[in-house]
Amino acid sequence: MKKSLFLASLLICNAAYSITLEEALISAYNSNNEWFGDQIDKEIADDSYQQALLTFLPSVNGSVGSTRSKTEREVGGDTKRTLSKFGITVSQNLFNGFSTVNTVKAGDNTAKAAFHKLKNKEQNLIINVIDAYLSVWVGREKVVALRKKEENLNKTLESQQVALETGAGTQSEVALASANHQKAMYERINAETELFTAESNFKKLTGVEAGDKIDLPNIKISLPDSLEKLIAVAMKSNHGILFYKYSEEAAINKLNATRGRLAPSCDAVLQAGRNLDRATHHNGPYSSEVSKERNNTYSAEIAVTIPIFANSSSGNTYSAISIAEKEALKAKFSARDAIAEIKKECVVNWNTYISANAMIEASRSAVKSAELSSESNIEESDLGLKSNTEVWVKENQLLEARVDLATSQKQKIMAKVKLYALTGNLSLNSILKRK
Repeated sequence: MKKSLFLASLLICNAAYSITLEEALISAYNSNNEWFGDQIDKEIADDSYQQALLTFLPSVNGSVGSTRSKTEREVGGDTKRTLSKFGITVSQNLFNGFSTVNTVKAGDNTAKAAFHKLKNKEQNLIINVIDAYLSVWVGREKVVALRKKEENLNKTLESQQVALETGAGTQSEVALASANHQKAMYERINAETELFTAESNFKKLTGVEAGDKIDLPNIKISLPDSLEKLIAVAMKSNHGILFYKYSEEAAINKLNATRGRLAPSCDAVLQAGRNLDRATHHNGPYSSEVSKERNNTYSAEIAVTIPIFANSSSGNTYSAISIAEKEALKAKFSARDAIAEIKKECVVNWNTYISANAMIEASRSAVKSAELSSESNIEESDLGLKSNTEVWVKENQLLEARVDLATSQKQKIMAKVKLYALTGNLSLNSILKRK
């Protein structure tokens, strides 16, 4: 109910509502269909493990049967008989080459793998929402800047056309100003298209509109001090690595369970039953005799089955072993590849994070320098020392520097979040608690 009210309030008040990153993440958790499907996969794995545990229990079967028969004699009349049987059979496997034990271990490791897969999916959802949120923020900053840049270049073009008419300009200068204006128009249209795509992706992930205003979030998370420490933490707690690790162990368990089907199987079978026998003997048209008999039966059996060449609906045991061996080998290679991939991601995102920090410092310096230059040009323009064209050029440089700064800030946040995810610590709670 609370989730529905939250989403409804966002949709109703969207026109005047500035959605925060935390609200976007909560909305994604409450409405993202892919995330719901990921949770169901985890539940299926848990149910499969519980089902595997039940294989240790005995099989209990009840039986009820009734037989009607009639015997006709040439001499001595006929006999009608009703035989009713009631029974219960309890069958308990005592040994099957540890196939059941390994099946349970496989279910346990599969459930563990599903848990880490779900955590990995959760981290991917958070990363995607943050990326979509920042893409909308950067996109809007870019569109505003490029619209202003297009306006400035249009003024420059008009100024050059006036200069040409008065004889103070040339055709080449007008052509260059026109080309710059057309390029700015293309950049603005392209930026608006990217923004539309970013807003659509944001709604797909979160189920709500981006709102009129989005601010740059301040995500406070701690990272390891060095790349070496980052890799060491990732090797122990990265959910992607742990998923493939437990998947490999589950594949080995399944292989051992399949091999166990070739071992002798020992079963204990206990049976108990009651037979009710009712017979009617007809000695003539006016004479009959009825007899009833009840008896109980009990039996206990220990059976040992030695498989020689076993076939079933799932295939031959030897071919099943061959398939299980290949699946275990594939899981081993996947686990190794996952480790190599995570190491690569650590290096790439660490360098991206360091580079983004440097780019932010450079962009801030460029913005500050452009602001001072723009203010100076405006003052000189007011005094008649600089032309409007020179003012617009400096203002465009300031706009470009601000776009570069926004882009760098997004890159830093995304690299930081991805690094935190590589350590296995990224979750909705970690984001909300550190805000």
